[in-house]
Amino acid sequence: MPESSGKNGKVMKVCLITTGATAKFSELIQAALAPDCLQAFVDNGFTHLNFQCGESFSSFDAFKPADTKGLNIQAFDFNKSGLNKEMRACQAKAGISKKGLLICHAGAGTILDGMRLGLALVVVPNASLLDNHQDELAEELEVQGYATRSDISGLARAIGNACEKEEKAWVGHNASLAPIIDAVVGYEDDVRARLD
Repeated sequence: MPESSGKNGKVMKVCLITTGATAKFSELIQAALAPDCLQAFVDNGFTHLNFQCGESFSSFDAFKPADTKGLNIQAFDFNKSGLNKEMRACQAKAGISKKGLLICHAGAGTILDGMRLGLALVVVPNASLLDNHQDELAEELEVQGYATRSDISGLARAIGNACEKEEKAWVGHNASLAPIIDAVVGYEDDVRARLD
């Protein structure tokens, strides 16, 4: 009996793309739906793309191409319960799904949630925000081997790099990340409580 949960008897491979809940980041949606990124998803075996669009939800339909290259593409606005279910869909489960990917807007809470679940991460700072905490966090995560940092123009390449990279397991407190994360979202225990 073949392993199956996805379309046409295939095991699924899911990518969750998050833009955050409060700031618009339609550039990330548009980039992830561009032909080069869709091809990168297909080349790396993805079957499903799930977009959390937040304030950019109204622009999703305008960016979604007619040719999705066979990918199942869905979008939603904001989930008050968090992204736990959507993130867990990116985890490998025998007979159901292969290890997927989380592409996020460099929000510290989303990153910590993804790291605690052992997800491969592509972190794309939102350049339209006034301060540079997202860029600082993305840079430090890449330096330490926890994520692949990208900008909008390099997203297709970052997808491939993240899928090939052996991710570093998150083991909790990290002295060099802690000050950056604490400045943005508070203590790690607050984030941990949402997933446990």
